[in-house]
Amino acid sequence: MENAGVKPGNTVVILGCRPVGLLAQKFAWLHGAERVIAVDYIDYRLKHAEKYNLVETVNFEQHDNTGEYLKELTHGGADVVIDCVGMDGKMTPMEFVGSGLKLQSGALGGFNIATQAVRKGGIIQVTGVYGGRYNAFPLGDLINRNINIRTGQAPVIPYMPILYNLLTEGKIDPSDIITHRLPLDDAPHGYKAFDTKTEDCIKVILKP
Repeated sequence: MENAGVKPGNTVVILGCRPVGLLAQKFAWLHGAERVIAVDYIDYRLKHAEKYNLVETVNFEQHDNTGEYLKELTHGGADVVIDCVGMDGKMTPMEFVGSGLKLQSGALGGFNIATQAVRKGGIIQVTGVYGGRYNAFPLGDLINRNINIRTGQAPVIPYMPILYNLLTEGKIDPSDIITHRLPLDDAPHGYKAFDTKTEDCIKVILKP
């Protein structure tokens, strides 16, 4: 949230309701966001976001152009859009073919939605991981609308004491994202549930 520049009163759109996206929603509120909108296509993840993070939700499969819908929903675009999806998002047929031919490094759909959903002069925080090759990157639109892109891996070590204090002071509770606690021998089952998006799986903890 600090890298994304979320400020009190901001409207924040968060793409993806997997563990990172769900935690990003919590921290958006903690940084004073006035409105937080979560985007995903898995119903149980959207319901989880509504229940535990009290956010508005959008199922991108219910809209022909999710980016434009979000722009309209936020009256001109969000101040900050945080892409927690990355290259593991749903691929278009062309992206699927391109990835198979090593011409494309996975999906770009999350970033394209972010580009459309952010306001002029707004910020796109790329938290999801992307590869090195992408076709049809919307560079011109980003330049024309003065969009600020921020990305990079989190410097986790300096944040550890800060996060520890937030936990011990009860200002943040991440435990709801843990949906499965399994013995190590059941690791294949846990990985399968997460990969196939079954059993309402969000995060699996394995106990030796």
